[in-house]
Order: sequence, then structure tokens, then C-alpha cells
Amino acid sequence: MIGKTYYSTGKRETYNKLLRHMVFTTTIVDRFEKGENLANILNEMLDQGLITKEQIPAILRLILVERAKLPSESINLNYDFYNFSILSKTFQKWNALDIVIAYYHPTYGLVVINPANQDHWDRVHELKKDELLTVYLRSKKGNQEIAKKAIDAFFMLLENKIPEEDLDFILPEERKVEEKPEVKLEPPQPQPSPTIPKSRNITPKYSVQVTNELFHNGNVEAWKNIIEAYEAKYPDCKVIVYHEGELIQDLNSLFKWGKVKHGGVIMFQVIGENIKSVSRLQKYLHEGASPRFESFLKKDVNKVLNLF
Repeated sequence: MIGKTYYSTGKRETYNKLLRHMVFTTTIVDRFEKGENLANILNEMLDQGLITKEQIPAILRLILVERAKLPSESINLNYDFYNFSILSKTFQKWNALDIVIAYYHPTYGLVVINPANQDHWDRVHELKKDELLTVYLRSKKGNQEIAKKAIDAFFMLLENKIPEEDLDFILPEERKVEEKPEVKLEPPQPQPSPTIPKSRNITPKYSVQVTNELFHNGNVEAWKNIIEAYEAKYPDCKVIVYHEGELIQDLNSLFKWGKVKHGGVIMFQVIGENIKSVSRLQKYLHEGASPRFESFLKKDVNKVLNLF
């Protein structure tokens, strides 16, 4: 009888998938052990299509937990957090620390973040209350106690508190530059063009007021057709709907007869790489939440409305 550990490798497709995973993991381990931040590596490889999101949890565990044995701490957030500038500026200064955050975003799943990298914060837009966040931290000085102190300092920053300055968080050569800066004028040198990582943008939340007497099944179908038309026109974008602060996975699950009434407000936002036509989307959603919803129900089977 074939053991369960090896059974999945009996299929060619699965074996090749696992082999590619091992090859890329070996590359990632090598880069990590040479000092690169794991979140930087993983987001770069995701953007290039070299790995998929489903590989991320296994890679995090293998490298940060099993191999590096880094101190870590997990919490469910007690509040929404938006003040990312203080985190990025602080960890750019605390360059003796290498930190990786694994954040379970309610909309698009696990996101890995290097808090010194502002682009990573741009991808999440906000940290939401009750969502899981795990911090892994290594000290470039190889001191686990420094790493544990730095985790505590991170959570203080997350509570908008300023921790005491700790020189263990800054490399000695950087402290020397700060204490005795040297100004040297040199002719400008040509610089290589930076590689701009591909990121997903996210809009603010827009409100749509219900003007129909009730937001009933007809309004639901109208919204489905409008959102379907938008996402068909802009396939790299996704429309996210909220009601009373709750993320709505299925419109039918919330917008039942009598659930949302005249004057109620529904929120939406768009995530994607090249977001367009949001004002038009908002206009159509307003119409779909009104007594004029029927104009969005007239479409051919297996076709989408030509709205955008």
C-alpha cells in the first residue's frame, strides 16, 4: 500500500507541480539566507507569476518556522489600522531588523508584508478589525532576544504608541553616519531605472443609497448584472460590496426581501491594477438600487450587459 505521504506524487501533473515548488523554494531559501526580506522575495515572484498564493503558507512555515526558527506572534486585530507611514518610516530606520507580516485580508486572502516597503502597505489599503495578523522577526545581529523586543515594539506602533529608541534595532555603521554625517559633493552618476513592482490598487469605499422602497430580488439581480458587466470589461478588477461594515460574499445572502430598505446605504470598492470607470459604476449601482432597476435585467442569456 502506497503511503499517504507519497500518494499524490503518483500523478504526473501533481509531481511536476511539487517539483516546481521545490525548485522555487530552494531559490527563495538561498536569497533569504543571503539577507533578503522574505516578503520582498515572495511579492516579487507573485508579480512575475513564478509562484501562486496557495504556495505562500507552506513557504512561510518552511523558511521562517522550520528552518530559521524565528520568534513570532499572532493576534486578531482589535481595531482597524491605517497609519502605515509610521510603520514604513520606522522600519526603514530600524535596519538591523528583518520583519515579515502575514496578514489575512478579508477580501483577497493571505498577504505578506515587509513593513519597511510602502508598496506592500499600498496593496492592503487597511488592516481590518478581527482579522489575523502574524509577525515573524529576525535580528541581523543574530540575537533572538533583540527580535522578541522588536516584536513588542511593532505591536506598540500598531497601537499608535511610540516605543523607546533601541540602538539594537539599528546597525552600528548606520548609527555612526547619523552621529557624524559627512557631506561630499560628487558629479551625478547615471542610475539604473528601478523595477516597479506590479501592485493591486484599491479605491476608497463609495456609498450607494437605496431609493427603492425595498432592496428586493430585482435589485439584487440588477446589481449582479452591473457588477458582472464591469468585471467583464475590466477583468483585472473586482468589485467588493459591504453593508454595515460587513464584507458581503454573496449578494443573495444579505439582500433578502425587507433586509435593506429605502434610505439604507450600501458601500462598494474596487480592487485591481488599472481601475477605471468607478463613477459610472457608482451611477449604475444607484440606478440598480432604485425603482428603475428593471432596465438592468434585460439581457440575452450567457451574455453580459454592454454598460462600460
